[in-house]
Amino acid sequence: MAKSMVSILRLSLLAAATFLGGLLITLVSPLKLIPSTRTLSYRLAARIARTWGDFMRWLLTTVPMEYVVTGDEINPKGTYLIIANHQSWIDIMMVMVVLGKGTTLPRFFMKWELLYVPVINICAWALNFPIMRRYTQQDIRNRPDLKNRDFEHAHEVLSRNPDQACVIVNYAEGTRFTPEKHKKNRSPYQHLLKPKVGGPQLALDCLRDRLDGIFDITLAYPGAQLSVWHLLAGHVPKAMIHVERIEVPEGLEEKPETLAELKAFRAWINSIWAKKDARIDRMLNGTLEGDHTSP
Repeated sequence: MAKSMVSILRLSLLAAATFLGGLLITLVSPLKLIPSTRTLSYRLAARIARTWGDFMRWLLTTVPMEYVVTGDEINPKGTYLIIANHQSWIDIMMVMVVLGKGTTLPRFFMKWELLYVPVINICAWALNFPIMRRYTQQDIRNRPDLKNRDFEHAHEVLSRNPDQACVIVNYAEGTRFTPEKHKKNRSPYQHLLKPKVGGPQLALDCLRDRLDGIFDITLAYPGAQLSVWHLLAGHVPKAMIHVERIEVPEGLEEKPETLAELKAFRAWINSIWAKKDARIDRMLNGTLEGDHTSP
């Protein structure tokens, strides 16, 4: 009973902090409509988001949970592209744990449908999150002008506030992993869906001139039920996080223009995914150890 009450308290605190943060961002977001205060609006919204992130990290210190972190460190003051696998909403929290205190809220490539969710829509706009429509091939055949619209939108959004460090997180699978999606996806990987190269390619091209590095983050939760509630209730006993700095192979530094270059880029992403799949297997089997840390 006592554990349930503590879990409810944690969830209530997170909900209250999220509501308050969303409300404050909503209040400062109209400044974005005025050219002279547009930068101020973003800085205020980013500061609020950073404070929310720090509170979330503190809240996680109250949860009985083991963190095992391996690999490279990320300087929170830089501009980075992070490529990660995706299983649950708690992945966002784990990425923020790795980035550390004081880091600005990472930006995520968001599905258009999330704009219908209150608070999230205003925050996404205020914090310059790139929104993806994911047009079908039929849509593009009917309207060829849609082919580059996602790229043009993302490039415009990510080009704002170039003097501010930012972290872009791309879930290359395009959706959360589930056994049903894995079967439908006909994935060649045991623990992952097939990666989509459009997201990493788009982010890399948008940030190319200001990028300090690219990191591959692998997330695994041995024996856990994955949801925010299960996390805050202490039902996620261990989070395993591997961070690896990766370099773009020679010849792929620029945006792929030919079919051969696109195939080479896809082969590079697939090679990252093959290593990630093997790494997750070792994580789940307990054969990958690392530093024990906390938020």
